[in-house]
Amino acid sequence: MPPLTPNPPPFVPTGRFTDKRRKQFIADHDKGFLTTAELDVLTDLMAKQNKAFAWEDSERGSLCTDFFPPVVIPTIPHIPWTERNRPIPPSLEAEVCQIICSKIKAGVYKPSN
Repeated sequence: MPPLTPNPPPFVPTGRFTDKRRKQFIADHDKGFLTTAELDVLTDLMAKQNKAFAWEDSERGSLCTDFFPPVVIPTIPHIPWTERNRPIPPSLEAEVCQIICSKIKAGVYKPSN
């Protein structure tokens, strides 16, 4: 992780951290808790570490398996229960399908049988 700079240079858009996202971030967090100088240091760090932040599902990633191996949940052979799925209300079906498709496209969900 790069060291924090107490007097950061003027903001330069970097990768995912655009000027629009910076302005939105400051508008959302400038509530008097942090000073302007502290917000500048924070946005400088965010610009340097821009790939660590995701503003949209398509920008999400996953943890490196070298550091965080996948979790294996042991199971015993069994016959699964058969339960009926709860139906999606027809008025929400298109929205639910759109959300699921966007999650699959972003790699959050993986297709299964």
